[in-house]
Amino acid sequence: MKVTRRYLQVLLVSCLIISTVLLLRYKNVTLPAFEWSSADELFCHDISDQAALPDISQHPPNPNKRNIFFLETTCNSFRRGKLFIKARQACAVESAARLNPDMDVHLLFASPGILKDENTQSDRLLHSLTAYPNVKLLHFDLQQFIQDSPVEELWSSGRIKESRYPVAHVSDILRLLTLWKFGGIYLDLDVIVLKSLTTLPENFAGAQSVDLVANGVMGFSRTGKGHQYMQECLEDAALNFNGIIWGENGPILITRNIFKHCSKFSYPMLIRFGICDEFRIIPPSGFYLLPYQNWQLFFEEDLAGNIVSYAEANSYLVHVWNKLSLNWTILKRDLNVPYLQLATKYCPGVVRELDVEF
Repeated sequence: MKVTRRYLQVLLVSCLIISTVLLLRYKNVTLPAFEWSSADELFCHDISDQAALPDISQHPPNPNKRNIFFLETTCNSFRRGKLFIKARQACAVESAARLNPDMDVHLLFASPGILKDENTQSDRLLHSLTAYPNVKLLHFDLQQFIQDSPVEELWSSGRIKESRYPVAHVSDILRLLTLWKFGGIYLDLDVIVLKSLTTLPENFAGAQSVDLVANGVMGFSRTGKGHQYMQECLEDAALNFNGIIWGENGPILITRNIFKHCSKFSYPMLIRFGICDEFRIIPPSGFYLLPYQNWQLFFEEDLAGNIVSYAEANSYLVHVWNKLSLNWTILKRDLNVPYLQLATKYCPGVVRELDVEF
């Protein structure tokens, strides 16, 4: 039999997927180690007199609809005195809006929401997002947002911004707080949504390994068990905040609190079984098709068709591990790159507005 290049590619992808499954089933997958960040990166949180966008505290989401939330909690979104968005972030928002027209998609900025149209790529991307009737660009004043919450004292103490990873830990707390306040679905800004999320259960999170439930994609109800779980997570964070370990206030906290409701199982049994006490744990293929160790495969050409087809068949969305992949450049002409193939299909408006690269 003649061995073709296509056959070898399919074989290689199959081997990769099998090895990933075995890794997830039989070996603990540790969290990546990151360099410390600085609270100086969050300077824009203290700018309170320049917010041009509506504030979510005065314009809360429609409680009669299921809502999707993206949070930009860093100050990378405030450049040259105005709002800024990266192409991959815009792709996440557009793909969510296109695939979920009956949901409102909220993009919340902690930085001042000043819109100035100077025909930059960022300006065009923001304009393209606002063309979707279900996309809402909003500011959130963090001092007001945090008031009367289980983590108000933790926030005012300054311990979060004094941690080794203030950028990550602020985000960890605010995504929990958003779902506690409003209910709905939270998504990281480094995803591409491939399917409607309407079929997901009301209370869910996604496993990234055999013993770890991640906090990059999750949904919880505004009342009932989902709200109760968010309350417990915030109370846990207020009591046990850890500023030394990167994932302690995110995936580790989420996993620990789910396990409290399902303590008759071990972590691997709980994640493999997938359902406990009205919670659904989505397997890694649903949101985290490739473990973070293999993030480059979303950006390399050789296996593009196979990665794309496998993702479309098995995943609600792909998560591309932005902390690791953010400096990996994709030229607009690199049409065989898996990420760009998915973006071209699921966030076409963003791709059209690209100047040179993703």
